[in-house]
Amino acid sequence: MIEKCLDNRRLAITYVFIGYQPMIQAYHTQVAGRARYKVEGLRHSEPLKLVLENRLAMQKDIRSVSASTLTGNILVNFNSNSSHKSVAFIIEHVLDEYQNGAVVTDERFIEQAASPEATKPEKHRTPPPPVPIETVKRFLAPATQEVSKPWHTLGTESVVCLMRTDRKRGLDNNTALNRLKENGPNKLKEAEARSGWRIFIDQMNSLPVYLLGAAAGVSVATGGVLDAVVIMGVVVANGIIGYFTENDAEKTIDSLKQLVKPNAEVIRDGQILEIPAEGVVVGDLLILKPGSYVAADCRIISSSRLSIDESMLTGESMPVNKKNITFKHENTPLADRSNMAYMGTLVTGGQGLAVVVATGQSTEVGLLQLMLTDTATPKTPIERQLQKMGDQLVLLCGAICGVVFGIGFFRGYGYVQMLRMAITLAASAVPEGLPAAATINFALGITNMKKHGVLVRRLQAIETLGAVQTVCLDKTGTITQNRMSVVRIFAGSTRFDVEEDKIVPSQPSTDPLKKQEIRQLIITCALCNEIKVNGTDNNDEPEILGSPTEKALAQFAIHSGLDLQELRKQFRFLSMRHRAENRLFMSTLHAFRTDDRKLFSIKGSPPEVLSMCNRQIVAGEIVPLTEADRQEIEIQNEKMAGDALRVLGFAFYNLKKGEKLDDESQLIWLGLIGMTDPIRAGVVDLIDVFHKAGVSTVMITGDQSTTAYAVASQLNLSESNQLRILDSAELTALDPNALQALAEKVHVYSRVSPAHKLKLVQALQSAGRTVAMTGDGINDGPALKASNLGIALGQSGTDVAREVADIIIEEDNLEILIKALEEGRTTYGNIKKSVHFFLSTNLTEIQVMFAAMALGIGFPLNVMQLLWINIISDLFPGLALSREKPSSDLMEMPPRASDAALFSSDDFKQMLLESSIITTGSLAAYGYGIFRYGAGAQAGSLAFQSLTIGQLLHAFSCRSRHKSIFDRKHLPANPSLNWAVGSSLVLQVLTMVVPGLRNFLGVTPLSLVDTAVIGASAVLPFIGNEARKLAKPTKDKVKA
Repeated sequence: MIEKCLDNRRLAITYVFIGYQPMIQAYHTQVAGRARYKVEGLRHSEPLKLVLENRLAMQKDIRSVSASTLTGNILVNFNSNSSHKSVAFIIEHVLDEYQNGAVVTDERFIEQAASPEATKPEKHRTPPPPVPIETVKRFLAPATQEVSKPWHTLGTESVVCLMRTDRKRGLDNNTALNRLKENGPNKLKEAEARSGWRIFIDQMNSLPVYLLGAAAGVSVATGGVLDAVVIMGVVVANGIIGYFTENDAEKTIDSLKQLVKPNAEVIRDGQILEIPAEGVVVGDLLILKPGSYVAADCRIISSSRLSIDESMLTGESMPVNKKNITFKHENTPLADRSNMAYMGTLVTGGQGLAVVVATGQSTEVGLLQLMLTDTATPKTPIERQLQKMGDQLVLLCGAICGVVFGIGFFRGYGYVQMLRMAITLAASAVPEGLPAAATINFALGITNMKKHGVLVRRLQAIETLGAVQTVCLDKTGTITQNRMSVVRIFAGSTRFDVEEDKIVPSQPSTDPLKKQEIRQLIITCALCNEIKVNGTDNNDEPEILGSPTEKALAQFAIHSGLDLQELRKQFRFLSMRHRAENRLFMSTLHAFRTDDRKLFSIKGSPPEVLSMCNRQIVAGEIVPLTEADRQEIEIQNEKMAGDALRVLGFAFYNLKKGEKLDDESQLIWLGLIGMTDPIRAGVVDLIDVFHKAGVSTVMITGDQSTTAYAVASQLNLSESNQLRILDSAELTALDPNALQALAEKVHVYSRVSPAHKLKLVQALQSAGRTVAMTGDGINDGPALKASNLGIALGQSGTDVAREVADIIIEEDNLEILIKALEEGRTTYGNIKKSVHFFLSTNLTEIQVMFAAMALGIGFPLNVMQLLWINIISDLFPGLALSREKPSSDLMEMPPRASDAALFSSDDFKQMLLESSIITTGSLAAYGYGIFRYGAGAQAGSLAFQSLTIGQLLHAFSCRSRHKSIFDRKHLPANPSLNWAVGSSLVLQVLTMVVPGLRNFLGVTPLSLVDTAVIGASAVLPFIGNEARKLAKPTKDKVKA
């Protein structure tokens, strides 16, 4: 096609064809609120007639519209606050959009674009409009710099021409494959993972390593080459251990990028195809529909109430309305380019068709990524706390070691000796495992949750899981099975039960399907419906695609003997109006095949549908709808809702040729249909688990208050207290302050819209709650994004739900959600346990050295012994604590505050006390050695063995803050910790018996009495710390 463009002799023209603008002439404007307009192009144009009538009827100030294709006139009745000039302006705007292809006659324009008629070759195709040669050169030239091209300034025909595609049939498959090979897959360049060498080198980039390097330098300068080799050996050993732990953790965390792989719907060769988003190429016709992910940058060709969330690109939280217009200025801000859709954004409403103009790294988000290649991944709050804690610990240890150096120097010890000792002590006192504690625990948490079917998309979600205080649960599909079935109808003033989609006769001799009101009700169920029929299944029954409610109604119609395909041929679809926030019903318009009549069908909230009716069908006759009839219908509605059924009201109206439905209060009432969606097995028990865990539950539903009350009562959402329900009508009337005050007291929100969900999540957050929101649909997107923890449920969830969610639960199962909360609490708790161990044990080394120097009793530990303790106790037991399993009472404790510090002042006091007890035991062994052998290597050996073994045993104390080894109810086994401590103890025993190792560490042989003293001085502090837990008050235990 581009060759045709280039061969066109008119390419020298310096404009782009915009389109024909119809003329509008107003007359008969003397009557207020009524005007007739002459519209050029309306004569003999049925599509334009439908567009004008449908679009103008949506305007709130227009009461009725009637267009004639015979005369080319349109009659409009409008409210008195409007004028015939303002209505003319609206008509002109609709016509302008129609000429540019931005409006269509019904909701199925995408299917029409790929219909069999559209796939036929056009014999008399209108040649593409002229495109200036400079435009061709500019837009098709290879990019020489990383800037986007102003596609928003071109008309759609020009874009289609330049992209060498067909606006109806799209690309052919061969062309698409060639372009994919030429341009590569449609994906962004991923940040390069750290290489193995980079990870290992990064282990060397820490203050403890710098301090150890300084100590090695001092050793070399003073002739202690062997000491320097040993010190650097410790550095390398720590680096190797850190490499393996961090490498595995990074691989796990990097796998998060692969969790969501969106697909895209494109038109190729006139057929609608669903392909991986990576396979989209320039020139593809991209179908945009609610819940879909915009796979590439594209120019809008046609749209119907299309809105897109571009917050990830522009920062604007509100969705942007999209339409087919042309901008004049290239520098139009990105957020204002309403004729463009960009890669990575999300369709939140309406439908559209667009031609892809850029893929992969050439998209706007791809160009933005180039500016962020060197941007570091942000740390989670816990990682930031640990980094800050590490910095503070460095300063504290540095100050204490400086004091140790000063005391030793003034006591007459050599300058070089004290310098080596102080530097080594500082290096040993700062735990190397501290920075990696969060990363390793996060990686383990991600792995464990994945085993249970929980996919974590953001690291911060693991922290938030442990702090969730309120869970907002969508009723359908989460609490219930999301398997709707019709169980009751009320039509013709008669109630019927339905079993397995078959109506049970009220009397054995009667056939309900012979009743006119029942037949018309079933027809309305099938026609006023958004389902798609996709062939047949293995049982030769129609394969129905759609929401559970729509599928249930369609199945009911099929099992009542209705042929959906034949019915749709008899009643040709014309248009559809969807349910909206202020319009709790949907309607469809169909044309009779046999004559010029049209069938208007409607279903939705029973009170709203009933209010639009003035007649009903009883015994096959259309009779007036009396006040007594209305009361009976309302009573039946309440009864069905009270039985936890989802209830819909149905009505219809047959329009004669040329008749307009000016007044919707003249509809004919058909009846009520009640559907059940059974509560999932075990949900009642699981709700009780939530409550025991201190997590309040809120149910959100689109059902009526009566239905919601019945379900909530079965679940005991109020924990035996008074059940409080807030309906959408009351919710809308409340100001933010009042809603915030009520938020914590309400258990159920009924008849809610997406905007309502967002409001209630924000209200709960304003009340100080940490909120988790579950959802799987496009309507859940805003609330999922605003919540502290967005949880997408089910593989059937939309791209929107998955993209904004923090975690994805593969199955719609609340039991897995409980497991996710438990895992989040466990991960957070294990981080605390590991860090607790690191801090409390490393503090003992400083305390021992400081106390000995202050008391003037020499050096209990030498440099080599400090380094040995650093390897043995700092890493393996601390890392093994990351594999702690949840305690049996974990889900009986209240959640932590989301803004709580990792450790409180009481926690630090406890660590100080624990380390002091261990220090006392080591100094006691050292004192015994001095008393028996005098100050020297023999006494130091006792202190060294006592302190090391005492630290290793302390790992068991760090498993729980309040549960002691003396408790009858033991903690779950941790084989990793047993192995880490056991193997470390074996290594420690070798230092007592292997001569070479003894000489290397400066350890002397020990007698049996010495061994007993070491055992007592190491075990007694452990018992003492465990006994302290028994003495703690119960309140403190619960708090822990």
